[in-house]
Amino acid sequence: MNTRLIRLVLVFGLGLMAPLFGAGAASAEFNLNINIGSPPPVVVSAPPTMLFLGQPGLYVAVGVPYDIFFISGRYYYFHGGHWYWAAGYGGPWVYVEGRALPPGLRKYKIEQLRGYRDREFKAYQVQGPKYNGRQFVGESGPGPKSNGDHPGNGGGGGGNGHGRFK
Repeated sequence: MNTRLIRLVLVFGLGLMAPLFGAGAASAEFNLNINIGSPPPVVVSAPPTMLFLGQPGLYVAVGVPYDIFFISGRYYYFHGGHWYWAAGYGGPWVYVEGRALPPGLRKYKIEQLRGYRDREFKAYQVQGPKYNGRQFVGESGPGPKSNGDHPGNGGGGGGNGHGRFK
């Protein structure tokens, strides 16, 4: 009886393994999907002011407790070690891999971007109405559109009504 059981196991096991040793080329595929979820919503009492940062070449929200940037016609939000994008600063936010970020974001670490933001925001606060850097007021819907990534193309108005430029 033991011999019969051993034969049955061997035949069954070899039958299962046969496709692995077939003469045809075998292909294997592996997919891994990880859902990191959505970030918490961006809640602000007023639309954020977006200041242009010359060094990375993008706009950043100031005066709000969020890392929100504007480049290439989209808003980008850094939260919990991950990047998200949306048509407006209020979301809805969609996860984006780091390698798919625009170069102005991909090239810099978040700490560097925060440093540039803090420096420009300080100049904005000190100069008050005399601040002459490029800026616009963010919109919760689709962001401003103009020539390239620079709403107002030089700070003197412009755009097409999707943001209020100063």
